[in-house]
Amino acid sequence: MRRLVVLVLGALLAVLSASTAMAQPQPQPQITITSPVNGATVPGPDVTVSINVAGTTLVPAAQATRLEDLHVHYLLDTDPSPWSGGTTPIPAGNPNIVHSGSTSNTFTGLAPGLHRVVVVLGFSDHRAVQPPVDPSVSFTVAVQPSAPAQLPRTGDAATPVTLLVAVGVAGVVLGTALRVLGLRH
Repeated sequence: MRRLVVLVLGALLAVLSASTAMAQPQPQPQITITSPVNGATVPGPDVTVSINVAGTTLVPAAQATRLEDLHVHYLLDTDPSPWSGGTTPIPAGNPNIVHSGSTSNTFTGLAPGLHRVVVVLGFSDHRAVQPPVDPSVSFTVAVQPSAPAQLPRTGDAATPVTLLVAVGVAGVVLGTALRVLGLRH
């Protein structure tokens, strides 16, 4: 009987310790925006946002087979608060919201001025992971120097060669005129 009690208690302790180990919270995935640096001025008009991801592997949403297959959403100049609670999916079809399994995304044709990008980690159904993993960075796209309205054309200004040709032609004309008048041989 004592042996049975010891075996039952041992089995119960093994089950309890296994379930406690399984109940340990998994480390929260982390995302760090590495480029551009917060507050930076970048040349534009195309800006690449790069991230580092720790604690998970990104899977493109189209290739996800489980809810836990995570991907990121790059939000350009878009407030993430409607989706931060994790109950509403982040929408598709907006050019300022990019769903991706990639650690970088290039936004093209950005206007000069201040911009903000938020990177939101989401499940395969596009809901934000809870608690939210949503780092952001603000940066300024510099004003690009513009080309002159019209570039100078060749021959617009007198060049030494042009002047030499003009003097040479004038000399031939003068010499011919003097010969005709008999003042020169």
